Amino acid sequence: MNTKHNLNEFYIELPQVKFNPEDFLSFVDRYEFKHYINAYGKPTPQEVCYNRSLLVQPIVAHYLNVFKDFDIRFGQNEHKAGTGLNGWQLIRSDMTENGLACHIDAKRPTCITFPLTFPQSINFHESKESDILHTYDYKQVIMILNSGSKWHSVSKSTEPRLQFQFDCYNTWEEIKEIVQKSLS
Repeated sequence: MNTKHNLNEFYIELPQVKFNPEDFLSFVDRYEFKHYINAYGKPTPQEVCYNRSLLVQPIVAHYLNVFKDFDIRFGQNEHKAGTGLNGWQLIRSDMTENGLACHIDAKRPTCITFPLTFPQSINFHESKESDILHTYDYKQVIMILNSGSKWHSVSKSTEPRLQFQFDCYNTWEEIKEIVQKSLS
């Protein structure tokens, strides 16, 4: 890892917020997923589920309340060429053949991530062309990713990868302030 970079500008872990992946895994198999096409019309190794009934799952409703001070918007945020965002999603990824290319998110500044399977990791980069600065290994901890400003990728892996995410539209400075005030 290159120590000149402050990793707090890439992600924030929330160990103070109780989280058990099993609370999500108990209902994941009930939902259908569809292939995710990115904002540039390119296929990804991800499948998403935007089923609105996810929002009434007790654990999702619980976390909507926990994160009530965050700017989470529901409703389709269309990509001209891709699948778009919905405010929330279950994401299932098969990174066996391809990882997720280095990118910044086109439509959301930040992402609240609930990792549901392990091991899984994410790489952080200084730029689209740079080498990996740091690889973060997810833990059973909710993580907020500065996804709209910081370059990130996912390496090829044979491990199954499942996450739940909220799309968040706060700036990174607002995120840090809200975390300090309402989640400490």
